[in-house]
Amino acid sequence: MKFSKNPFKTTYAVWFGLWTVFSFTVLYPFIRYALSNPKRYPLGHKIRRFWGRILLTTGFVKITQIVEEPFDTTKPYIICPNHTSQLDIVTLTVKLNQLDFSFMAKKELEEIPVFGIWFRTIDIAVDRKNPRKAAEAYIKATKFFESGRSLVIFPEGTISNQVPKLIKFKDGPFRLAIEKQIDILPVTIVGNNNILPDQGVFEGKPGHGYQIIHKPISTKGMTLENVDELKNQVYNIINNKLAEYNYGN
Repeated sequence: MKFSKNPFKTTYAVWFGLWTVFSFTVLYPFIRYALSNPKRYPLGHKIRRFWGRILLTTGFVKITQIVEEPFDTTKPYIICPNHTSQLDIVTLTVKLNQLDFSFMAKKELEEIPVFGIWFRTIDIAVDRKNPRKAAEAYIKATKFFESGRSLVIFPEGTISNQVPKLIKFKDGPFRLAIEKQIDILPVTIVGNNNILPDQGVFEGKPGHGYQIIHKPISTKGMTLENVDELKNQVYNIINNKLAEYNYGN
């Protein structure tokens, strides 16, 4: 990790980092209590949302959420956003407050300081190299849907070095959606990479981002033969929206 040559951007990154650690430390007893029992995980999600609000406020970050079409908030979804920054998790948690959801991502996130506690409890960490662990994650996801909870799965699988340009989507979230007949909720994230980039340089700056919630896509009647079709449909929705904001193209 290199430091930015811009002292303001470096100072901001330090400021944001200090507030992240300080606020987490203050909230930790409540977080620990909420995440010590699966029955209290909904409380844990509310605390994470509150923590996110603190970070956006102290970081002077404004996020405008645009819902293109009202959707059924009583249904579970597989939420598929583009991935541009570590700030994505914060902004999704804070602004997509119509749904109760968790994140499904690679196992390595369990080891991240501060954020790791969520991926060891309320979220689903997937060990792609271990078939047994991957199967356990799949079973856990099924239980989420049965209880009415949604899952956020970044279809790019990682924050690429091409941000904000999209990279090829993975099949996983679309295969899972079809197998479980769960609707896809596409989300386009714009601007987070300018506020808190994740490209190997320690820097950041206050800013205004956008979070566009698109019309849900039903998977009813689809089979695994439709995975590519569904994947390409979501890719094009997000890519076209990025183009409207002059991002990614």
